[in-house]
Amino acid sequence: MQFGVTYYPDQWPRETWDKEFSKIKEIGFSVVRFAEMAWDLIQPKENKWDFKWLDRALSLCEKYDLKVLLGIPVAQAPQWLVKKHPQVLHVGNDGYIHPEFGPRPNACRDNKILQKYAEELTRKMAKRYAKHPALYMWQVDNEPNYPPLDLADNSRDFCHCESTKKVFVEWAKKKYKTIENLNEKWGTKFWAGTFSCFDEITTPRVGMWDAGNPHIYLDWMRFKSENLSKWLKKLKMIVKYYDDKHKVGTNNFTSIVNRIVDHTVVADKMDFFGWDIYPKGTENSLESLAQIADYWRGVCSSSGAEFIVSELQGGPNVRWGNGKWVVGSEMREWVDLLMNHGAQMILFHNWKPPLFGSETGGFGILRPDGEPTERYFAIKEIIDDCNRRDARKDAINRVPTDQVVPTDNQIAVYYSRQSDIQTFQEEGLQRSAPPSWFSGRGDLGLFYGNNSIVGAYRLAYDKNIQTSFVFDKDIEEENLNCKILLLANPYLLSRKQFENIKKFVENGGTLISECRFGLKDENAYLYEKPLISELLGVEHFYTEIVGGTVKVDGKNISGFRDVLSVKDKEIKILKNFEDGHPALMEKKLGTGKIVYAAFSLFSNILKFGNQTFIQI
Repeated sequence: MQFGVTYYPDQWPRETWDKEFSKIKEIGFSVVRFAEMAWDLIQPKENKWDFKWLDRALSLCEKYDLKVLLGIPVAQAPQWLVKKHPQVLHVGNDGYIHPEFGPRPNACRDNKILQKYAEELTRKMAKRYAKHPALYMWQVDNEPNYPPLDLADNSRDFCHCESTKKVFVEWAKKKYKTIENLNEKWGTKFWAGTFSCFDEITTPRVGMWDAGNPHIYLDWMRFKSENLSKWLKKLKMIVKYYDDKHKVGTNNFTSIVNRIVDHTVVADKMDFFGWDIYPKGTENSLESLAQIADYWRGVCSSSGAEFIVSELQGGPNVRWGNGKWVVGSEMREWVDLLMNHGAQMILFHNWKPPLFGSETGGFGILRPDGEPTERYFAIKEIIDDCNRRDARKDAINRVPTDQVVPTDNQIAVYYSRQSDIQTFQEEGLQRSAPPSWFSGRGDLGLFYGNNSIVGAYRLAYDKNIQTSFVFDKDIEEENLNCKILLLANPYLLSRKQFENIKKFVENGGTLISECRFGLKDENAYLYEKPLISELLGVEHFYTEIVGGTVKVDGKNISGFRDVLSVKDKEIKILKNFEDGHPALMEKKLGTGKIVYAAFSLFSNILKFGNQTFIQI
């Protein structure tokens, strides 16, 4: 296990650098990460380059035998570029132009001008440092996503500039080939939306919800992920032209579905995929931290990337999230858990709290004056302990008694990104509504998918059973290396995914699914007969939203429920709703079995006392 830290030498007087790198080595860190947000310092003006400070920083790392995870800082364009080319700024769906001094990223990655400058920066850095003895890894971009990360308005969508519009139309043309095929897949006949040619297509500016076309919105979100992945691969290709020795990857974080891209797509072809996590800032319990770690490990496994923690909270949050103090005992818990759940390297953020800027005073392992905090000594002890415990080399097999227990009954939780997008698009954000409207949908739209996978994960976590995650492409490609598969929010399923799930059960797997199984296909078209009818042999009458008015075992449930009729004698009804409709049932299929909950099983498990709904 390697440990490291983020340290930005450019934020501190040059005469202090030698001492700081010496102290970084002294604590036991072997890796230092920097430069991922320093485009303006490397290129202060057009055609003017300044690598002296970066040369000095890498030389000091070489002096102290520190390895550098070097960031290529294309995530935030310098002000001279923005002033000269204001068209690089993001445009919201409502026409809002992202302010030049606004939150990062401040420029659209689809803009050809931005790309030209970013590619030049990448070439310059790769050529200069490819053979530097201190270089360890390259990080391209920083937390790449489409929406500017720090906006509070979740209803605003990015980017809708002319550059993104052009690329989106090209993407649609490549995917559908003909305008007739596109119209069919996008269901444009509804509400007079038919396109006569590709030139009529624009980005879906109606926004996140607001009764927009669900098929276009689903593709819009897919486009964002695929296009961003294409950009990252291009940057990696540039680096690899000069350097075929060192690993190239990027980093990201988790959030609600409309604020992040598909991690499995963005991580594709990256050598590593870093997770940025601030457990105190986002108030993660150990269970929550374990769940996201297993999710991230699943993303990396699905994408063939190395799982590293690129930013682990090193001090209290500022400006966003919970700002409570962070103590060393918490950091030890986090590190033990992350190692146990598969992280192959852990980098803390940050060595010293900055004295200026948007993160003033935040996250430091040291105090602002450079003196050590209690966290410093805790981290030193953690690193010393890990260095002495050779048995901790294989992260998955390191099992503290209070953590995950590997078992032959491997469990996988299915996170359906396409179902999460569609649920959000249909139900929308939390919002006020006229008295004659039902306003509870937003509570479902924003958090339903997340709550479903969290509840599914709890089933295994409570029993200390090792859990993995599988994703849309894993189901599509029949990559199911588990014995028990938990289907959280299986709303959208392609025919191929359905057949692979069925084959999984027939070959001895156990499937536990909640409601809405295969109501829609991968294009968000409603199946004439839901796939659950075919899989289970039931008649599906309708699916409804229930807001605590329906009971199972005397307990109120919320979310959705399927109203079904069971006629197949091979189906064993385990529980009924209080109104008599079947709520939980079981059926043998081949050498496996299906357990089906006709309600939002997993999100309801999160409610106190509801864990008895089902056992694994």
